[in-house]
Amino acid sequence: MVTVVPRSIHSVQCPSAQLYNWLAQGDRTRRLQALKAQPVLIPVLIIGHAMPWPRLADSGILEQCPWKALQEYCGSWDDDCTRDGAGLVGHAADTGLPLNKVLAWLFSTPISAIRYLGQQRVYDTGSALSRLNAEGLEAGWGDLIAGARLGNRRPSTKAQWRSFYTFRSAIPWSLLRALPDMNALLAGCPTDWADPTWSNMAAKLVDLREMFRSLDRAGSRAALNTKNRLSAFVGGLSFRQISNLIDAFHGELEAIRARLEKAIPPEPSDAFTRWPGLMLNTDTITCSETGLQIVELRCADDLDREHRALGHCIDTYDYHAFSGSCRLLSIRSGATPLASVELALRAHGHEHKMGQSGKWTPKHLHIIQIRGHHNETPDTLSPVMKAFERFFAEVRNGRTPVNLDWPNLVAKMDRYADKTSIYNIRFAEEVIGWVERLMDRGL
Repeated sequence: MVTVVPRSIHSVQCPSAQLYNWLAQGDRTRRLQALKAQPVLIPVLIIGHAMPWPRLADSGILEQCPWKALQEYCGSWDDDCTRDGAGLVGHAADTGLPLNKVLAWLFSTPISAIRYLGQQRVYDTGSALSRLNAEGLEAGWGDLIAGARLGNRRPSTKAQWRSFYTFRSAIPWSLLRALPDMNALLAGCPTDWADPTWSNMAAKLVDLREMFRSLDRAGSRAALNTKNRLSAFVGGLSFRQISNLIDAFHGELEAIRARLEKAIPPEPSDAFTRWPGLMLNTDTITCSETGLQIVELRCADDLDREHRALGHCIDTYDYHAFSGSCRLLSIRSGATPLASVELALRAHGHEHKMGQSGKWTPKHLHIIQIRGHHNETPDTLSPVMKAFERFFAEVRNGRTPVNLDWPNLVAKMDRYADKTSIYNIRFAEEVIGWVERLMDRGL
């Protein structure tokens, strides 16, 4: 048995002391069988810091567990997610409870989805450690369960799971939390995760974040109410309907900006006030392989010129850049813009965001979106993508030095300063009004 435990840990690609200790306790034979039956979900619950618990649909109160012996693992409070997953699955295995049924109840998912995950190779889905790293120690199961519930769209190979993870990561949290599953969202979409249209679809969903971000910017109770209503509204839409919604919002955002700038003209200096850059010592880097340039956009005038050249809504991103939420680049051939890039700093799944203050590294830089003419995503094999991939690799490995101190400057600017800004107040009123009218009318 001593040699079987390390071999089992190796087979699920989880060199973890928690997993080793869990296997060495209780009924070892049954625990090894449980690990073999669910080589990803079981380690996720053992190594992670949290565990879901089903709730009654009407009240949101935590359900009573059908297996009384497991009720003790429920936790003390309705909002307590730091439950003892290792204890629950250990108890279930030791006492011979039907493991797949327990997991299906725990994750509020059909047992067919649990069985499907048990049949998948760790090589294809990725190990529990990789899922915890991606989603955080308080999760790790979300993408796995969502993928296993997709019926004839369920990913099976490593490439398909990777494509699915990429697509799902593009879904804004405000939409994701409103989805009981992804089947309604994907109605009418391709069934093959190798289909190249998924990348454009993922890019479209990234645009949905702009709508929620505009409501966040308003910062009022009315905006919060509208945001909550919008989350529930989009949760019932198909991708095609969401795509139409985003297109309509982009058009309205341009109209809102035009109306506001006519009513509240910006100071001439506003267009040329620069935010701290990402690149150090230069605003332009040339890719030796393709000859294309990576040019940093540093002020509202830069964004306006980029918008006019490419026909997308980057001209509305000045507030986000001044607030330190992103940095913006242009990929060019000479003076001609070919695509724009939005970068942001994000803590990795296993890190706590608060602990990252002042400790950002190039590894924390994430590509939010790359957009060409009229919001199209450049082909993965195009010179544009090759140039950016080369640049980003140089940044990540430290060969191209960057500045990751992005202060929030909006409070110091009359145009954007918190709730006292007439521009911000009017912007909030316009966005809230449009979103509310659209939801009242329906799609």
